[in-house]
Amino acid sequence: MSVEPPTMALAFGGYGIPQNDVIECRVHLGCTKEVNSFELTLQNWGGKYGPNGAIPLSVGMDGSISIGRGAHCPQIITCRIESIRYESTATEHYVHLSGRCWGERLFRRVFTGVFENMKGEEIVKHLLDYYVGLSHTRNGVELVEATDTTYTRLEYENTPVWDVIRHIAETADKQGVIGFDFRVAPDGRFEFFPKNSKTSPVSLADYVEEYEYCRDIHVVRNRVAVYGTQVKRLPGDVDDDGYTESTVDWSSNGNLALNSGHVVEDGQRKYGDSFSVEANITNSAALWMQRSLPSLKFGGAEGFKTVSWWMNLYYAPAYFSGFKVRLQSDAENYFEADLTSLVSGSGWRKYTLDTSQPTWVRAGNPSWSDIKSIRFLVSHTQTVPAIQMLIDHLVFSGARYSAVQHDTTSEQAYGLRELVEVNEELYSDNECLLRARALLDYYKSPAERLTVKSTIVDYGDTPILAGDSVYVELPNLGVSGYFRVESAEYHVDAEAQTLKLTLKLGRETPLLADYLYTLKAKTDVLSRRKASAK
Repeated sequence: MSVEPPTMALAFGGYGIPQNDVIECRVHLGCTKEVNSFELTLQNWGGKYGPNGAIPLSVGMDGSISIGRGAHCPQIITCRIESIRYESTATEHYVHLSGRCWGERLFRRVFTGVFENMKGEEIVKHLLDYYVGLSHTRNGVELVEATDTTYTRLEYENTPVWDVIRHIAETADKQGVIGFDFRVAPDGRFEFFPKNSKTSPVSLADYVEEYEYCRDIHVVRNRVAVYGTQVKRLPGDVDDDGYTESTVDWSSNGNLALNSGHVVEDGQRKYGDSFSVEANITNSAALWMQRSLPSLKFGGAEGFKTVSWWMNLYYAPAYFSGFKVRLQSDAENYFEADLTSLVSGSGWRKYTLDTSQPTWVRAGNPSWSDIKSIRFLVSHTQTVPAIQMLIDHLVFSGARYSAVQHDTTSEQAYGLRELVEVNEELYSDNECLLRARALLDYYKSPAERLTVKSTIVDYGDTPILAGDSVYVELPNLGVSGYFRVESAEYHVDAEAQTLKLTLKLGRETPLLADYLYTLKAKTDVLSRRKASAK
């Protein structure tokens, strides 16, 4: 296929650079993970580009590089010279220039402060306007596109502006999909847009000369566990009384009933419940009452850490011999704590036990990962006329919200591959479930990576940029479709009169953002905080 030779237009500091002086030029275009950069080698006869030459290039100069074919020579990069190196022999004289696009400004400044109740795009524009000095409009059109994410609080200390903007790009969502790209366009404008939302008009279907295609399972994860914040409580009702407003799931060796005597206030907190659960027995030396539970896990990263309750105990002090609490896997296998020394007279009293403390004595072979009931036991040294025990506000607390999702097809194909994420912004098991589903869909399949090279691509006036989606066909492999450009390199070899385009491409499943929509209903909860290490 015949194509026209490369055409270039270069300028630095107001000086035009003749194309005949160009020996070699590489322009690397990146986005989100890296900024654009360039390397340029020029003939330097007579010290033309030296400090005392006709075109005295120096570090810090701004410039531009345009590369194309024939009459089409679009600008590829607006840049700044950051390094100059001169090289000479008896017969050859060169100057080597290198630098980055204006995106290098993102690394110059650090930000200390707090963003509160601001949309993602508002944060980005604030940093561009007051810290970076990059334009984000073109012909009156705003180039920082709106997000659907509001950040309740973002706190930073001496953090590079690049890191802040990249955090917004990685976490903000648009129409149910997480992830934005950002780049400095060839004309020096800053663009911020949803991933895969920009499509190049150039098709590579007939222009790929070399390629390397890879599918790998290094990033595959087919079992995803997501843990939220560590404030999960059971029961989850507003009055912490879901276990003591009914005698359902309670048992006793005495009589069970609801009692209208109950705890109405816990410090500054008032309760709106109506009852406590009562057990009583006459002419007995012991009374126990037990509440059945769903299988609960204690300890570890996600298990419950404490159990608390209010108790009002009527007993015979002269014969009182013990009060114990059991956390039971079953009747024969349990952990027991002796609280005899804490009982002193009747009346409501709150008890709190930390399940990690050595208070608990093991009986049988119980498991902290499978606690199915809690039992309260009062004993006397001899038969007494009556024992009455009232329990209110039985609460298990300190666990992390959690959810686990897995894909059996992926497990069978690639083996069990696990991912664990702890996200302090998730405030319910359902939010963890939605997040786990999104991560599983994103990671359960192999990644596709493609590098293509071509010296015959003619992109006219629309160069292929990092962040674009470009159409590719590989008939030998049966691979076709749109791939996201992770980076693009334009390489001009003046001696060979070639323009070689190298594209690194990737294709991935969108990371869905359903869990973020759930979180945004609670603006006092969705809070992303970051403070750099001092």
